[in-house]
Amino acid sequence: MDRKGIVLDYLKRCNSYAEDSITRKTERGDEKQTESWKSYIQFNTHAIEEIKNGTLDNWFTPLPTKTMEGAQRIDVNELEHAHRAGWLSGLLSPRPLVIASTQDEHGNKNLAPYTSVMAVSTGPPLLIASFSCNREGRYRDTLHNLRSTKKAILHLMPSSHSTVEAIDETARPVPEGESEWNLAGFTPNHLDPLLINEAVAALEVEYLEDRSLPDAVARLAVLRVTGLWTTEEALPAEGLDVLCQHGHDRLTPAPDSWGKKVLKHYSSK
Repeated sequence: MDRKGIVLDYLKRCNSYAEDSITRKTERGDEKQTESWKSYIQFNTHAIEEIKNGTLDNWFTPLPTKTMEGAQRIDVNELEHAHRAGWLSGLLSPRPLVIASTQDEHGNKNLAPYTSVMAVSTGPPLLIASFSCNREGRYRDTLHNLRSTKKAILHLMPSSHSTVEAIDETARPVPEGESEWNLAGFTPNHLDPLLINEAVAALEVEYLEDRSLPDAVARLAVLRVTGLWTTEEALPAEGLDVLCQHGHDRLTPAPDSWGKKVLKHYSSK
């Protein structure tokens, strides 16, 4: 739905609520209390008409897109690590937020959020993900578990504030032997103990290998998709309403103000 449609739907719902309030007050004999509701409906109705006839089109016109006229070049080698990471996160976004669920060889379960997961092949279906290490040189538990058990489930999460709070807990460092499952409050699915019930959809993956990156401490893992977990009846061609990272350390719903399909990549030439 476009921006006009969203506002129109909201105003119509407001009017429906006001009309129900008038009905309830009238039935109770409080007709004096209905005048303000009637004025409210008239105001909304007038706004609806102006949106429909184009009077308010300038409210919904996107701001002019910035160009490279007057641009400056920033040498990334001169930036401090945190500043450089902020620039890259802000420019290369949005990216889907994925919660990786793994377990070690003893069955201890782990959850961790990632925004570095990317599809690089559909035949075979391959993903890549980057894994960093801490100051002591220890890599994330997710990578250790992938190397050990070869399996993970990558979850796409619903766009709600409560989910963001839960995800924030999964990023918190926990003592050895404790699990982020207890902090986040997610519940496992009875069909697979690694599957999060609260997810919108999930990708089941098999670990193939991980490689070093030039001049970097992070490792790049290659994962093969072996299964899809979904309640959708049809292919989600328009995408799903899920959380993504848009900007630096900022989680938002997947942007969906407008869309247009690109199809020329299907050309035989």
